[in-house]
Amino acid sequence: MAFGMTLTGLSFLVLWLGASTGEQAVKTPEQLAGGSFRVNERVLTNLGAGGVSPDAITRIKDAKAPDGKNSIFGVKFEPKDGLSGEQQLLNAVNTVSPGAGNVHRDAILQNSFLFRVSPFWLILAYGIVTLGELMLSPMGLSLVSKVAPIGIRGLMMGGWFVATAIGNKLTQIGIYWDIWLQSSFFLVLACMALFMAIVLALLLKPLKKAMPGV
Repeated sequence: MAFGMTLTGLSFLVLWLGASTGEQAVKTPEQLAGGSFRVNERVLTNLGAGGVSPDAITRIKDAKAPDGKNSIFGVKFEPKDGLSGEQQLLNAVNTVSPGAGNVHRDAILQNSFLFRVSPFWLILAYGIVTLGELMLSPMGLSLVSKVAPIGIRGLMMGGWFVATAIGNKLTQIGIYWDIWLQSSFFLVLACMALFMAIVLALLLKPLKKAMPGV
C-alpha cells in the first residue's frame, strides 16, 4: 500500500511538472491573440500586487451581466463571433473600469491567460495513478476481508469506501485551485501523498506484528 501511495504522489509530481512547464512558458503576442482567458482570485491578487487599484479590482470582481451572473470574474473569454478572447476581456474590463484594461493590458493578459500543455502529461499521470490505485484499494479491501469478523465482513468493506468518501469530502483542497498556481496545487497534493506513503511504510512492521498470518 505504501508503494501505491508513492505512485499516487509521483502522478501528482508529473502534473506539477506539466503545470510548471506551462506557467513558465513565455506567452507570445500570437498566443495571446488566439488564446483564452479567465480572471480568478489568483489573477486579482497578482494584479493588485502589480499596481492595479483596489477600486478597479473590486469593479472587475463584482461586475454583473444583465442576468445577474458575473460578467468578468470566473468567466472564460475565448475567440467568438469574430472577436478574440483578448479583445473581449479588455473590453469587459474597460466597461466596468474605464481605461483600466488599456493601462494594465499586459498584466491582465499575462496573468489571466489559460496556457495549454501537451496531453501526454495527463496521460502519463493517469497511467501512474492507475497503477497506484490498483495497489491501494484492492489491497485495502483484501486486508479488511481478512481481519474483519465474518458476520460483519460486508459492513466493514463498505466502511472502507465510506471512510474514503469522508476523506475526500473533508479535504476541501479544491477551493485553492483558483487561489494557488496550478503547479503549487499539484505539488501540495504530491507532498501529502508522499508523506502518507512514509507513514504507511512506518506502520507496516507494527501492523504485521499485530496481524500475524495475515
